[in-house]
Amino acid sequence: MKSKPRSISISSGKGGTGKTTLTANLGIAIANNDRDVTILDGDLSMANLAIVMGMHNCPVSFLDVLAGKANPDEATYENYGVKVVPTGFRFEDTYEVLSDAKPDEVEDAVEEFLRQTEFLLIDAPAGITDATIISLASAREMLPVTNPNYSSLVDSYKTIRLASVLGSWARGLLVNRTGKSSDISRDEIDHFMGKTIGALPILSEIPEDPKVLEAEREEV
Repeated sequence: MKSKPRSISISSGKGGTGKTTLTANLGIAIANNDRDVTILDGDLSMANLAIVMGMHNCPVSFLDVLAGKANPDEATYENYGVKVVPTGFRFEDTYEVLSDAKPDEVEDAVEEFLRQTEFLLIDAPAGITDATIISLASAREMLPVTNPNYSSLVDSYKTIRLASVLGSWARGLLVNRTGKSSDISRDEIDHFMGKTIGALPILSEIPEDPKVLEAEREEV
């Protein structure tokens, strides 16, 4: 029996957590296990997933799908064994799409991408904006990403609460960029989440790695 496709929003309360890099690498890791994976750039105003994935010539994007100018197949590309749906860089297009976008139309577009894959990973924008709400509302699950400091953790808490209101389930917390510069420990993160949300497991702690920045420079 074929498993049901999963839509997962990878989210963070603030920028700089490494969320986009994590989304790209998670997608590639799942694909390397012979699974069909699509990653979608849900950051309609500050898109950079295509750059991280080493893709520089994507004339059709997710914005074109939302605007009704293209179908999902036309906005889907492939690299590193992963299907990628980029978002364009023109702020004029972003403003126009966000002004006209209706939640049900966005959900219909996401559902179409979901029908064509096993895993749909949505790289959600940081913060709480219209684009964030669209990304979280379109996914059935979310993976919150935080850095090991209180400001990032508090912002992740806010995003988790928003996702809950929108009906998206947070399955656990990812602590990214850990290492010598960490301000808080795993125990402190567990204690904070226990007091504010309840039981939310830490799924993984991912150490800071200078090779990530080196790899990003190679892709630009």
